[in-house]
Amino acid sequence: MRYLGGLLVVLVGCGGASAPAAPTNEPAANAPASQARNAGQVGDAGDENGKRDPAQSHPRIKIRYEIGGRAFPLPLVRGAIGGEPTWMLIDTGANSHVIAGWLARKAKLDTKNFGDQGTDHAGHAIVTSRVDRSQITVDGWGALPDAPTLVTEIPEAVARIGIGAFLSPQQLALQAGGGTAVVLDLARAEMYATDSAQAPAELEGKGADLFTAATRTCEDRASPIRGLAFVVPAKIEGADVSLLLDTGAHRSDLLAGTPAARRLMPRSVPNREQVYAASGKLSTRTVRGAKVHVGAHTSVADVDIIPGESDPSCPRDGVLAMDILKSCIVIFDRGTVLGRCSP
Repeated sequence: MRYLGGLLVVLVGCGGASAPAAPTNEPAANAPASQARNAGQVGDAGDENGKRDPAQSHPRIKIRYEIGGRAFPLPLVRGAIGGEPTWMLIDTGANSHVIAGWLARKAKLDTKNFGDQGTDHAGHAIVTSRVDRSQITVDGWGALPDAPTLVTEIPEAVARIGIGAFLSPQQLALQAGGGTAVVLDLARAEMYATDSAQAPAELEGKGADLFTAATRTCEDRASPIRGLAFVVPAKIEGADVSLLLDTGAHRSDLLAGTPAARRLMPRSVPNREQVYAASGKLSTRTVRGAKVHVGAHTSVADVDIIPGESDPSCPRDGVLAMDILKSCIVIFDRGTVLGRCSP
């Protein structure tokens, strides 16, 4: 099992490596579950443990782009692991849900080493273990199936801001079963479930098609933790590239070992921001004002070049990140993905 991509956090906007203090109307990372449940929630409230009424099959929750009153570039929700409240990153770059090691220990989860293999955003190996019972509850969404889930260590600087889990929306769609799609509306800051038959209608009038060419599916059926990720064809400065769909990354990037990155390297400048992948801090370079074409959507973005090689388990040149996806709505329906982006 591989933890594909995900978790590329730039901490400059979050006060560096220090966790910002939470205001009185914001639940801190150690707040009671009943208090955390009320934060940033839309739609069905659930009970005091964050569980929904089973009759409410289509939950809708609010996405947060802040921690402790400070802007944060990646989509977050509140939830709990084993009853311990935490922030959860909505991470399409993770091919399954992942629990941070610090929170697994705090929740006293029974972690075991089953030989699962892990790689982070930069293709670097990471140590992973597994829990048979994940005990994940998402505020307003409810308790997730108590299934085997990966556990991995994350940089201390990321743990300090209270991120304890990574939710894979495509995994939520798989867990929902046939007939239910998961909609990730990053522009309106919502995530919700809907009937698969109705899902395409959610894209009407929402801008340019993100997937005009066939996406590639990376799927892991060899592990009890079924992994799923999507690689999107794109162009960066005219070069054809394959990019992992990754809401767990702040800026779109290219791996330094790829032909496209080598071609753009002379245009790049050193990036002095604090950038962290699961394996630790990265030294990156940035190509300013690169033209990025994904499907029918065109944008100009600062594209990072990060150290690393393509992961053979899911080959790609880099990631399509929140700098472009923040204006998008993406729909996951089991093994398929649809999406549109506003200008």
